[in-house]
Amino acid sequence: MDHLVVVDADGQHDPTEALELVETQRSTGGDIVIGSRFVEGSQTDMPLYRRAGLGVINGLTGAALRLGYSAERVADTQSGFRAYNAEAIELLACRADLSDGMDASLDILFHAADEEFTFTETPVDVTYNVAEANTHNPVVHGSVLVSNIVGRALSDRPGRVLGVPGSICLVLGVLLTSVSLTGLTLAVVPVLVAVLVLTGSGLLGAALAIGRLTPSSE
Repeated sequence: MDHLVVVDADGQHDPTEALELVETQRSTGGDIVIGSRFVEGSQTDMPLYRRAGLGVINGLTGAALRLGYSAERVADTQSGFRAYNAEAIELLACRADLSDGMDASLDILFHAADEEFTFTETPVDVTYNVAEANTHNPVVHGSVLVSNIVGRALSDRPGRVLGVPGSICLVLGVLLTSVSLTGLTLAVVPVLVAVLVLTGSGLLGAALAIGRLTPSSE
């Protein structure tokens, strides 16, 4: 098939907008088109507490995608309304490690980013004025998502996520040591140097350990 549109079955989405997702996919060539609640032109009556929670999840996911995979930020990482092209369908159909829970939406984004697939977002209208719209505890749901984001980024890209900041800490520690040797005798300098060196060494050590323990995706 050329297109596969997936939509949540809780009644929050208008399924007729599937045609717009497919048209967007055809016109842009995006591998995955996301019906977004957070781009211009969308309308939603999402409760404020959920908007705040999703803001945190979207921000963390965007940072992980950017840092770990050099992928573009996705405004609505938890949208249940998506269109996939033939290449994306083939990739995801063969993945045995996709979650069967609410964090599957994140797994898909990370797998797709790892394959350098492109994401396109298009506005959709979403209503929360439906029966049993929210069946998951938001705190538990959020905890699962955060755990997925951190775990995925660490296992897939330990060098970028831990190694890069670790190296920066070590470099700053060396620079501060050089400055202190030139005559700066502030008492705080040795403490900062110790903290930076220990932090940098710890992050680099963790990156190497995770890299060795994690099996290759190949």
